[in-house]
Amino acid sequence: MVEMVSVEEMKLISDSGTGFQIIDVREISEYQSVRIKGSKLLPLSCFDTKVAEINKTVPSYFLCGVGKRAMKAAEYLESLGCKNLYVIDGGIKAWIEAGFPVECG
Repeated sequence: MVEMVSVEEMKLISDSGTGFQIIDVREISEYQSVRIKGSKLLPLSCFDTKVAEINKTVPSYFLCGVGKRAMKAAEYLESLGCKNLYVIDGGIKAWIEAGFPVECG
């Protein structure tokens, strides 16, 4: 089952430096304008062709604008038998509203 994590939980995980990956499923233009440092872009529009780029040995945290596309991506991977899948609740919008750091441009 895909679990939700708050942006506060994700920030703690990010700060801990433990093995994980943030997969951003927004489109290229969205990602280029603002993103979480170190996140990997795999747009939902071509996600099924990019699945091989995901490291399946570490927990994966999915991100989009507010959470709907991220959930679709995580559920797709779950249907393929993948584990340790999480969706960042509220997406990049909630991350920014919480005042957490982002990269722009």
